[in-house]
Order: sequence, then C-alpha cells, then structure tokens
Amino acid sequence: MPARSSVRVAPFGLHALALLALGVLAACSKESAAPPPPVAAASDAAASDAMAPLPAPMQAPAAVATQAPPPPLPQVPAQAPATAPTHVAANDDPNAPLEVAPPAAGYANESTYANAPVYADDPGYAGDEQQQVVSVYVDPPLEQPAPVAVDWAPPPMLVEEVPPQPYPDAVWTGGYWGWQGRWVWCAGRWARPPRHGYRWHEPYYEHRHDKVVYMPAYWQAPDRRFIAPAAGVAIAAAVIAAGVHAGHHADGPQGVFVPPPPGSRPGIIVPAPLNTPPRVVVGAPPVVNVGMRVNGNVDNDSHDVTNNIINITNVTNVRNVTIVAPATATANRQDFHQAVVADPHRPPPALAGTRPTAPVPRTTRAVAAWQPGHQPPALPAAQPVRGIAPSGGRPAPPPAAVATETQAMQQARQAQMIQQAQQQRAQQGQPPLTSQQEQALKSREAQVQAMQQQQAQQQAQQRARQEQAQKVQAEQKARQEQAAKAQQEQAQRLQQQQAQQRAQQEQAQKAQAEQKTRQEQAARAQQEQAQRLQQQQAQERVQRLQAQQAQQAQQAQQAQQAQAEQKAREQAAMAQQEQALKARQEQVQKLRQEQAAKASAEAEAKARADADARKGKERKPGDGPSR
Repeated sequence: MPARSSVRVAPFGLHALALLALGVLAACSKESAAPPPPVAAASDAAASDAMAPLPAPMQAPAAVATQAPPPPLPQVPAQAPATAPTHVAANDDPNAPLEVAPPAAGYANESTYANAPVYADDPGYAGDEQQQVVSVYVDPPLEQPAPVAVDWAPPPMLVEEVPPQPYPDAVWTGGYWGWQGRWVWCAGRWARPPRHGYRWHEPYYEHRHDKVVYMPAYWQAPDRRFIAPAAGVAIAAAVIAAGVHAGHHADGPQGVFVPPPPGSRPGIIVPAPLNTPPRVVVGAPPVVNVGMRVNGNVDNDSHDVTNNIINITNVTNVRNVTIVAPATATANRQDFHQAVVADPHRPPPALAGTRPTAPVPRTTRAVAAWQPGHQPPALPAAQPVRGIAPSGGRPAPPPAAVATETQAMQQARQAQMIQQAQQQRAQQGQPPLTSQQEQALKSREAQVQAMQQQQAQQQAQQRARQEQAQKVQAEQKARQEQAAKAQQEQAQRLQQQQAQQRAQQEQAQKAQAEQKTRQEQAARAQQEQAQRLQQQQAQERVQRLQAQQAQQAQQAQQAQQAQAEQKAREQAAMAQQEQALKARQEQVQKLRQEQAAKASAEAEAKARADADARKGKERKPGDGPSR
C-alpha cells in the first residue's frame, strides 16, 4: 500500500504540468482566434456612429489573463477623391496596348527603371507575399476612385475571422487586397453605411494586357453608377513604395477577376463577374494552374456611353455565384464545383488557422485609400500569416498529424511517469514494477487523461452549442427579417404584376384594334394590288400585240426591201452582163475590122507586088527605070 501511494504522487505532478500546458495552448488558440479590434468610423462626419464595437472575446482559461479591448478608433479626416484621367487615346481598340500615364514627379517607381530587375522568377522573393503581409484598416471613399495600373497581380486571398453581425444594418466590408505602394491586406469589418441609401461597392480588378487595373472599394451613393475604365483611357501608373520588390505578373485570361483562393500559386487570377466580392473564393481549394472561374448572376446590368465607348455600369448586386475549376487547376487534382451566396450580411464561412489567415492590423487607425497624385501612407510593419509554415520551415501539420503528436506526447508522459515510479521504488528498496503494474498504471493514467479530455471536449461542445445557438438565433432573426422583407417585396411584386397585367390587357386590346385596322388595310391593299395587276396585265397584252404587229410590219418591210435590193442587184448584174457582152461584141467587131483592114492592106500590097512583078517582066534587061 505505501508503494502504491508513493507511486500515485508522480502522476498528479504530471497532471499539473499537463493542465498548465493545456492552459497555455488554450490561451494561444484563444489569442489566435480573437476577433479583430473595433474598426474606424466612416469618412463622413455625420457617420461617427457608423462603426459599432465588436463583441467582447470569450473568456480565456483561468491560467491565462484576458487581454483588455483596444480603445476606440479615431476618426480619419475625409479626403477628396482623385479625379479619373479624362484623356482618351485616339485608338479605341480594346486590343490596343494599355496607355499608362507616368507617375507624379518625385515618386520612385521601380517598374519604370530601365535596368529594373525582374523579381517574378526570383526564388528569393517568391514567398514574401505568402509569408509576411501588411494588414491595415482602410477608410473607404464616398465616390468612385480613379483607377491605377499595377505591374503585378494581387496575392492569393486570406481567411478572415468574421465575428457575428453586431446590428441588423451592418455590412461586412472586407477583406481584400488594396494598393498602398504595395499590395496590402485591407482587413474586413462590420460597418454601417455612412449615409442613407449608400451601398458597398467591391474593389475592382481587371487584367488588361500585361497590367492589373485596380480601383479600391468605396461607398456608392444611390444616385451614382459605377463606370468601368473604358478601352483607350490613359490610366495612371501605380506608385511603388521604396524597398518593395515586384511580384508575379497576372496569369490568366483578360478581363475582370478576383484573386485566387488562399494558399494558391501567386500570380493566378480567377475571372469573375463585375462587383463580385473577392471573399467568395476563401472556401475553394487552392489552385496551382489557370482554370478556376466564378460564374454568377447579377441583379442589375445597364450600359452607359462615354466618348463613343460602351461601358458596363450599375452592376450593384452579385448574389449567387458558382465557383468551378477543373482537376488540372486545383492543388488536390480534383474537380471543384460549389455554389456560394455572395451576401455582405453572410460572409462565407472558413475555418481560420488551418489555411492562410490574415493577421489582425497592428494599429486601429485607418488609412485613406491611395489615389493617383498622393504619396503612399506610412504603413505598419509586415506580420506573419497564420496557417502556413514560415519561410524555410515545414508546413503546418494536418489534424491527423496533430492527433499523432498528442498520442506520442501521452506515451512519453506515461514512460516518464513509469520511470519516476521505478526510481522511487528503487530508492525505497522495493522491487521494480511488474509489467502488469506498469500496464495498470498506464491504464489509470489513460483513464485520467481520457476524463480530462472528455471534460475539455464537453466544455468545448458546450461553448460550441452556445455559439451555435447564438448563431441560430441570429440566423433565425435574419431569416425573419428576410421573410418580412420578402413578404414586402412579394406584395410589391404582386402589385407590379397586377399593374403589368392591366397594362398588358390594355396593350392587348390596343394591339387587337391595330391588328384589325391592319387587316382592313391589308385587304384594301390586296384589292388595289389585284386591280393594278389586272390593268398591268391588260397593258402588257396590248403592248405585246403592238410589239408583234410592229415586228410583223418591220419584217414585211425588211422583206420588201430585201426583194427590191435583190431585184436591183439582178438588174445591175444583167446590165453589167449586157455591157460586158456589148463590149465583147464591139471588141470582136473592132478586131474583125482590123483583120479586114489588115487583109485589105495585105491584098493591096500583094496586088501591088504582083503588079510590080508583072511590070518587071515586061521590061527588058537594058532598059532603065521607067519614068
């Protein structure tokens, strides 16, 4: 019995150590899960009560003191929003290169240096934006801000710890990546609209050529419409703060997008409809290749014409979206398809701490949204991102690995307890513990630990049930409000439908009367057309007869002319023959005359010759010529 009592002293000491360790772990987990401090007030002085303090954090274990809530945030004076550039390039082709206006004089911009190094492929800076981020609260403007052109894409999204909605009209305004001389995390918070009718407009990201066109989130007046930067408009270059290295260029299709899910490969962009809250992707798996996209339905979609360029405007409500990704894009090599409700009053849930989680801003003072022509504000130091391994370290263990480590710790404690018991028995001169005694001691220790774990689980379950009950009550209240609102909307829709039905009936009657009139006019037109057709046919018949008669007369005249010409040709031919015959007769007669004359001359010559011959015979030889 004394030996047994001496053996039981050590476990209680270990239990105290275990309790202290559990208290420290609970304190650490509670500190990491604490909700963000109260947020800053809106820019308008009339909205000083816009931001209500967040609910107090839950009590930490007794061994750890709770942290006092921070003081209320001071108001930040409102700044007049910068005016968007009005210069429009001559080439309005959307495929033309993006014209980027140079930054204001005196600002250092590494992307404009001729010898600026390319850091996108440098492994020394590849994980900076994944490990350390600057987290701030941003005072949103009350007018649409001017766009800026950034050389690289925003980092992947981070998980935020969203506290319960503090009041019914509170709107969840964050978090997103904003430009403040570098990409900084604009922490989310519950906020009341600064004025009646104002609505929250999400940040604008657009992949245009090799730049990212960015506009901060802002409060939009009810009588204003969002105008997207038109093609060909000169956009100011984003000023890069000193010492900031360039990140990864946008990798994905051209157009409006949101950053990828937490833990994704930097530089990938996710195409999405205009005014899609970037937080809709926090529940999606990480992506390592291009392919994920957000498909959604919008409530309003109108167009505006500015400088002969059509802009999509007034897309104010993106309610239901569907996130799709092929297996080639996701890190787990599985297809992904999930519908998400993009409601500012119901941010998508995500388990903080298990994935890259945004750190709470170091200061409660909000900074103004940066605009072209303004110098980047002084920012707090970067903070490590929770839920991922530090640079060069091993990744955070999954729940199964944590359970394995806990079991190993339990086995180590049991071995230490048995070793201490063996030492005590040796000091007291008692025989060492047998295997059965060791097993019994391990069993009792395991039972005690199981009871402690069971109690801790019961407490955690009780807290979870309380939180779930509060959440259910809040959701039930929200559903009741939504039901009342839905009833009002349904009544309004019913009235509108009745008015539309009456208008449709009137239009139908008017259409019937117009149709009857058109039918009568068509019948008269048919009759007139038939008459005109008959007249036209009669005229055509007369014209055909006249044409035939004229053709016959012309043919007869042509035949007569041909006969006359033939007769004239025959007569001319006969005359020619007669003339030729007469000419031959004359020629023959002339020839005969010539022959007769020639014969006569020859006869005369012969006669003379004969006469001369006779005279010569009659003369004598000695006689002279006759005289």
